[in-house]
Amino acid sequence: MKINDPEEIKSINKTLQNYTKAFQKWDISKLVAAFHPEAKTVWYVPERGGYISSMCYSWVRSFIANKKEKVVIGYTTFAENIDQSGTAAYARFRFLIEDGEYSRDTTDYLTLLKFGEDWNIVNKSGFTIDKTVEEIITIKEEKTKTNRNVPNELELITLKLKTYAEVFDEWDIEKIREVFHPEVRVNSVDFETNEFNCQARSIGVWKEVFEDHQKDNIKFKTQIEFIDQLGTSAVARMRWLATKENFRAVTVDYLTFLKIDGDWLIVNKTCHSEEIKN
Repeated sequence: MKINDPEEIKSINKTLQNYTKAFQKWDISKLVAAFHPEAKTVWYVPERGGYISSMCYSWVRSFIANKKEKVVIGYTTFAENIDQSGTAAYARFRFLIEDGEYSRDTTDYLTLLKFGEDWNIVNKSGFTIDKTVEEIITIKEEKTKTNRNVPNELELITLKLKTYAEVFDEWDIEKIREVFHPEVRVNSVDFETNEFNCQARSIGVWKEVFEDHQKDNIKFKTQIEFIDQLGTSAVARMRWLATKENFRAVTVDYLTFLKIDGDWLIVNKTCHSEEIKN
């Protein structure tokens, strides 16, 4: 499995540049090029009703409707971090928005998949901090960093990840409810068809997954590799080693968390899996 391959990082940056150009040039074709058609945006914004989930196409419609604002709004965008594992990746992407009515400092947590030679964003979550225009200008000039990775929040997210691992150690389906949002999606690329595997994981689907793993007597070892948290949003990378008779495979999960009503839940899983050859 290629990890943070320079050529892949370069290709991911190209996708992020399309995302940037969409706003800097107000070019919807660049937005469409950056996002997969079935991409989803998932946020938690208490002042707007709490949990917000929508498909990419509705966000594109909003982009078109807001085109008239391009003259008065300034956008500064840049990638702060990119991490890639095989055909899956995540990027922390900063949006500084200068708007006389609503200036803001937004961090996007984006997960991406590689289709053929191109990377597409398949999930967008994040956190927004309200700012004045003057504060945004200062951030740009001083390249101010946001206060990320609060120890107490990292501890709570780590506990959730450990519970996720325990699910397959103890075969306790009820722990799935403690960790995953009911509308969670699992995203990957089909190696044979190069198509988007996107599955909504209801508790019924999780039970089917459990039954298959138990029937095959699969054992798992897990490792939490990093957590990147800001406000009520986070992404964690978690590695799974699956073993059964004469078979081993490794999976890397990029897990998007939102803190909803005080509880951290996984709202999206973007992953890459491959068999380990002896």
